[in-house]
Amino acid sequence: MERGAAVSVQYENIEFLSEGATLRGRLHTSDNAQAPLVVLAHGFSATAHMSVNAFAAGFAAAGYHALAYDHRNFGTSEGEPRYSFDQWSQVRGYIDAISHALTHNDIDTQEVIVWGESMGGANVQYVGAFDSRVAGVIAHTPGCGEKYVVPQSDNSDFLELDAFAKNGDLTEEALKAIPVRFADLPTSEAPVILNFEGALNYAKAFGMRDGSLWSNDVTIVIRKAPELSVPVVAPRLSMPTLYIVAPDDEVAGASPAVAKECFETIPGSKEWIDIEGGHFGLLHEDSPLFQKALTADLQFLEMHFQ
Repeated sequence: MERGAAVSVQYENIEFLSEGATLRGRLHTSDNAQAPLVVLAHGFSATAHMSVNAFAAGFAAAGYHALAYDHRNFGTSEGEPRYSFDQWSQVRGYIDAISHALTHNDIDTQEVIVWGESMGGANVQYVGAFDSRVAGVIAHTPGCGEKYVVPQSDNSDFLELDAFAKNGDLTEEALKAIPVRFADLPTSEAPVILNFEGALNYAKAFGMRDGSLWSNDVTIVIRKAPELSVPVVAPRLSMPTLYIVAPDDEVAGASPAVAKECFETIPGSKEWIDIEGGHFGLLHEDSPLFQKALTADLQFLEMHFQ
């Protein structure tokens, strides 16, 4: 891929429909219509304003198309109930974001890379397994689970997930809604799910800054659907895949040991990079860890998507 010396990092505000809700974000377009497209979204209950937009700007400055958006129910995107985490809806959101970006007049590429952090680092692996348009996967501190579960030898577990990804009804009423607090802030009496200093510091620095549209209070939606599992989809990732893992990750669901087991089953070209600083260290914009992560992403893209 040829890139011009001068690359604009300007963006346009965009919106698109996903499961009946309007999702919103920023789209950076390259001077080169055939440049690869990177689609980014935030983890669990964050917003794109919390570091994801900064990563997108970094990709745009390097000459890539980049679309960063808020998941349904979060940030600038619509969807009710507000601040409800519905993982299947988030997976569908990525797929709809890809579809929207590929209709843009200034984008003419078949190289689509999906980028995610934390729970989003799991979501992009699902999208890579379910959507044949995905040419690359970048997963930062991926939420691969607390325990590795060996996939079924007959592939029945993957086939069930794939079928629901394509045809599952997300309009059905959820089985359960569980209120939680992201970090230990006095916003409600709900249980805290990330009760450690790194999560609290990130919430204060980025969740509580002006314009974040973030809420510490979140509702986890449990629906009647197959349970998403990274160990099940990792063996389906035939495209180049980058894992950036914090060896000192404090989040149980982002266990580096489980990530390693998943990584080993990926059949495509793959790269593993350790970055210290805990689960949230590399999300602190303008920090050396953030720059290290962005540099690793750009080197990965340069290697695989010319």
